[in-house]
Amino acid sequence: MKKCKSLTNSETASFCGQLALLLPAGINILESIQLMKEDAASDEDREILLQIETSLLDEKSFSEALSATGVFPEYVTSMVLLGEEIGKLDIIMRRLADYYTQQETIATAIKNAVRYPLIMLGLMIVILAVLITKVLPIFNQVFLQLGSSLTGASRSLMKLGDIFQTASGALVLIFAILSIALFILSKNAGFRKRLGRFLHTCRFTKNFFMNIAYSRFACAMSMMVSSGIDIFKGLEIINTIVENEPLQQKLAVFRASLLNGEYVNDAIKKAGIFRAQHQKMLQISYKTGDSDSVFIKLSEYYEETALNQIYRLLDTIEPTLVIIFSFITGTILMSVIMPLIGIMSGIG
Repeated sequence: MKKCKSLTNSETASFCGQLALLLPAGINILESIQLMKEDAASDEDREILLQIETSLLDEKSFSEALSATGVFPEYVTSMVLLGEEIGKLDIIMRRLADYYTQQETIATAIKNAVRYPLIMLGLMIVILAVLITKVLPIFNQVFLQLGSSLTGASRSLMKLGDIFQTASGALVLIFAILSIALFILSKNAGFRKRLGRFLHTCRFTKNFFMNIAYSRFACAMSMMVSSGIDIFKGLEIINTIVENEPLQQKLAVFRASLLNGEYVNDAIKKAGIFRAQHQKMLQISYKTGDSDSVFIKLSEYYEETALNQIYRLLDTIEPTLVIIFSFITGTILMSVIMPLIGIMSGIG
């Protein structure tokens, strides 16, 4: 069978969501996969479902079937394995669908936070390049015909434009080399790990990534509590999906506290996970037996907090770029127009 690409967050959420609807209706896992295969939206989806069906017919477990395709995240296969062990696969699939829907929302917000400023910055650079290399030389010709020439900043910028035009081939080559190098580095696991470690500890970004990590942790804890999964098995999985070194260090303290016989809410407080008010909420929820819903609320809170941080960043970056661009463009045009008005007034 041909190799399929890894599923995205939205595709994973869709797959889990469909099973979350079929399994509670009394349809077994093999029949559910066969029904999904009949309604597959693409040949690639059908191929993945066919691979799963074949593995199930070979009497492999569902978790083994998912793992054999090579397209599902490790978190999905691990949680499905636990779901099979405790006999609550339908609940696990529903929680996984919610989890990956949440991750898709966060990932989309992050992409938008990066994409829009980069597009605006690129357009600004192109416009300024045209202004410097094409428009300023025309004004210079007008000044020469009037017996003068560009001076000050406009003259320096026009010289800079001449340099860019002369070295345009070399600049394009350098840009291409840098783009290829960045693409190669982006595929390197070691580079991505070092970059992630830097972003998770940098003072300007660490709060954002910590909120995302808290959201993932709370979501996973909700799944564990509602599904009856052994907490130590669950923590092994959570540690792989958090991908945040500061929180992983806190999770090590959390696990050690649990091994010493402390309650979950006390261990969370000792490890310094979540804010003080949320630790208090968990303490009360464990007394009332409502910790599942509190973890869900905490996951939503930290997700919303992370998204609001992105939106605030966008609200700051976009007008800032516009102001900078307007100032630079206005300065260039005024440095040309004001002397030209003076010359025209003298002629008059």
